[in-house]
Amino acid sequence: MPISSISPRGLVFTFTLLAAALAPAADLATTTQRVQAHTTFLADDLLEGRGTGTRGYDLAARYVASQFARLGLEPGADGGQYLQPMKFREATHQIEAGRLVVRHNGAEDALTPINDMVVTAGFSRTADTITAPAVFVGYGVHAPELGYDDYAGVDLTGKIAVVLSGAPKQFPSTQRAHHSSSSQKRELAEQHGAIGMVAIMTPADEARYPWAVVTAQSRFPSMRLLDAAGNPVNDFPALRVSGTTSRAAAARLFVGSGRTTEEVFARAEADEAQNFPLNVELTLAGANTQREVVSANVLGWLPGTDPALADQPLVVTGHLDHLGIGTAINGDSIYNGAIDNAVGIALILAAAEEIAAGPRPARPVLFAALTGEEKGLLGAFHLAANPPARVRRFAANLNVDMPLFPVPVRSLIAWGAEHTTLGALAATRATQAGFTVTPDPMPAETIFVRSDQYAFVKIGVPALYLSSGQQAVDPAVDLAGLWRKHLQERYHKPSDDLNQPIDWPSAGAFGLLVADLMRDIANAPQAPAWLPGDFFGGLYGTKK
Repeated sequence: MPISSISPRGLVFTFTLLAAALAPAADLATTTQRVQAHTTFLADDLLEGRGTGTRGYDLAARYVASQFARLGLEPGADGGQYLQPMKFREATHQIEAGRLVVRHNGAEDALTPINDMVVTAGFSRTADTITAPAVFVGYGVHAPELGYDDYAGVDLTGKIAVVLSGAPKQFPSTQRAHHSSSSQKRELAEQHGAIGMVAIMTPADEARYPWAVVTAQSRFPSMRLLDAAGNPVNDFPALRVSGTTSRAAAARLFVGSGRTTEEVFARAEADEAQNFPLNVELTLAGANTQREVVSANVLGWLPGTDPALADQPLVVTGHLDHLGIGTAINGDSIYNGAIDNAVGIALILAAAEEIAAGPRPARPVLFAALTGEEKGLLGAFHLAANPPARVRRFAANLNVDMPLFPVPVRSLIAWGAEHTTLGALAATRATQAGFTVTPDPMPAETIFVRSDQYAFVKIGVPALYLSSGQQAVDPAVDLAGLWRKHLQERYHKPSDDLNQPIDWPSAGAFGLLVADLMRDIANAPQAPAWLPGDFFGGLYGTKK
């Protein structure tokens, strides 16, 4: 019987059965059972996709809080609470009403919403229209340390910046991830005086994220954290309206430039910095409806044994939210997020049970099920900026997100391993657990800036992002191909549910490895550190 069909009294009984089934034990079979039980609940239709600020997410948060309490973890948030609430501004964009008009030599060319473009207004307003000259600034990247600058000699004051998605492929993967970040591009455009921005999907990015996927995602509400004064955080308010165009429609922006998109894409592919006026005037208009939303991180605290380290926890994170209810696909409108990231939270709960059973580590461990990851890592940024009062600094962050076990797997990917001493700890623990460490299979995806660990990186905390690897136990299985199939067919779709194949013993083995790695980090004589000369360590390490 699916959980969604159980009555409230039956639901309480189900919780009781779950608690009884999850009795302490450190063997693979029991850990596997725990991971499967937690995932089964968190990915059920009852939770309606766990959208940030929704009833379904609140049910998931209460469930995780009850599990922390069952394990004997102390409330991790201030005021003796498990929940760390925060306020958001939610904007539902009226994408059909968006406008992008190109004017050249007295002629007007209006791009079509959805088919050609998506245009949205910023969070500081519910509607806005701007008309201004447009300037193309390549990838919108300023990286003098790599001898690259798309902004050289450009004055964007009062103009609209047109940028390509991504970053030069010649960049080391670390720098490429940083400079590909949309927030980094928006920050630079605002610093150079732009009042709007239009992003163009490159051929490579549109191959990975088809335009239909981009438009479907735009129908979900967007969010920003609100500060104490009620203002949206990290909104870049000077960029009043922003848009994204498909690769095909982008050619219409270059009508007055004397250049073709093929030439522009070729120069970008050759890693050549470029900028030039488009010699067109653009009108961008967007509108949205807004409301205030409250959601919460769920925090559980396991004290350490060394009083000298009592205020320096390892923070273990995974995002509890997913997309909620959206456009129906094949009759299903609930985006359950079984792999993204119910399994990750289940692994953290199972690992927490192992650690809580003792012996306790030297450093405390703060377990954090985070909200708002799908809205821009918002819960992670809130926790990083507003740690509980008992925290002086975070010693390290271990993040678990979207592990995929379609077949038996004993391999892992440790994104960020090359940046800090955490990489060596993870490699040693993987070997001891019978796992192999596989390299980043998707460097162009810039994964390291796209999950919750990045919020901690940006305050100087050494961080590691763990997920399953792409090497199957059976060498004849093309696990990398199964990953690609998942990303194409299930990622951010209703079919990321419990009907897909999941090898639960592999998830259980991964959970045991995560628990042991937590112990390794929390018991290490020295706190994790950035490696000498590391890019992120140099950029953010002094903030720790």
